Amino acid sequence: MTLLPSSAGGDDDNRTPPPSLDSQPITSSSSSTSIPPGPVKLTARSCLYELCAQCHWNRPVFDCCNQQGPGNQRSFTYKASIEMKEGSESTLGIECIGKPQFSKKTAADSAAEGILWYLVHLGYPKTPNRRKK
Repeated sequence: MTLLPSSAGGDDDNRTPPPSLDSQPITSSSSSTSIPPGPVKLTARSCLYELCAQCHWNRPVFDCCNQQGPGNQRSFTYKASIEMKEGSESTLGIECIGKPQFSKKTAADSAAEGILWYLVHLGYPKTPNRRKK
């Protein structure tokens, strides 16, 4: 699968995506349906969920900790938290409050980006088992 970062600009339609790393479609083991190869856009939340699953940690928790503004211009601030279990007895909790955003999804992504930044500096991969181009 080829991974492309999501872009904020608008001129990306003229670029062609890089060639796929694998040419075979991905097939599900439970059924005969196949997922065609192509670009996959990962969000910070999905990267954090995958990293927690890979490391056998609890799933991340996202909480809306602040809402401001009138109904038509409301901004949301989310807090993300994870528990990292290293060994049999040691547990480390990480919490990050993201930047205020105008949608709940991007506010949760902002909080997840903060945790991923910290985990990268601790030596964990930002995108587990995948190569981002």
